Amino acid sequence: MRPILTLLLFCGFATAISCTAAQAADCKPLQIINTIKMERANGGTRFLVPVEINGTAQKLLLDTGGATTSLSSQTVNALGLKEESSRFKLYDLYGNASDSQVTVKTFDMGNARGEGLKFQVSPMQNLETEAGANGLLSTDLFLQYDVDMDFGADRLNYFSQDHCEGRVAYWPERPIAIVPVTLENGHINVPVTIDGHQLRAIIDTGADNSAMNVEVAISTFDLKPGSEDTPLIETSKADPFMKEYSHKFETLSFEGISVTNPKISIITDRMAAKDLKPTIRGKLADPYGSHIRQVIVGMDVLRHLHLYMAYKEKKLYISPAGSGESVLFKTSAAPGN
Repeated sequence: MRPILTLLLFCGFATAISCTAAQAADCKPLQIINTIKMERANGGTRFLVPVEINGTAQKLLLDTGGATTSLSSQTVNALGLKEESSRFKLYDLYGNASDSQVTVKTFDMGNARGEGLKFQVSPMQNLETEAGANGLLSTDLFLQYDVDMDFGADRLNYFSQDHCEGRVAYWPERPIAIVPVTLENGHINVPVTIDGHQLRAIIDTGADNSAMNVEVAISTFDLKPGSEDTPLIETSKADPFMKEYSHKFETLSFEGISVTNPKISIITDRMAAKDLKPTIRGKLADPYGSHIRQVIVGMDVLRHLHLYMAYKEKKLYISPAGSGESVLFKTSAAPGN
């Protein structure tokens, strides 16, 4: 069983956000536990999280669509980590597979340290060359906390889950959408409305682009793959049955927060048991066996938003992204604070 990621506040940073009404209700104010300044890549469609593994600086791709945190085989070899058999197997789009895992002595991220953690070895051969990442940071390292993805400030924040329910939107940007979440093996599944039709979507920060199952595109929107408004973009060299089309929709919205004219990839799904995963890691088979998603919302949409995932509440708070440094750190740096 994977050891719990233990937080050691060795840089002495903890901020409590005042909430008079919350205190009157005899519940705790919002408290930040950890913060990491992320690095943008690929024009803002990828966010890299700086970490240290066994004292060596690495960068992991932020990936809420992944089932488990993993390291590239190049990084495993460079760090001299010993591979051992894991309890599941990961595949990429080209059929490469990995059923190996490694144990790291120390894993540092922001002011948090984990010891003796086990990470899967990624099957993707080109993760470092294409994404500039040494691995994927996935939701197995999120679930104990509320996770705040402030893409306007390039911040990944961890908050305590012990706070007043519903009082989390500390940032000034409005409006705020509060979206119910269904959690499946850590995946963030939400209702999304596209051109008036409500569908289920997975929030996937590891995907450069948003995507839709071709069967949904045909049955719900009456699209004709290969037509003028849904042209063929790419055919997989490894599997000619796997095709990618593209269609520009009018709106994509979460409970009132709307994105206009989103261009969504339409992906064929030759094997019904596999997930749509049009991400940098290719088409990964979910080791926990989850079912097909109708839609994946990727970073072409998400980078324009601020997302706060309240895991205990099972709610996702969404607003337009701000710009510049987070109000959290502007406030903490102000005189007298």
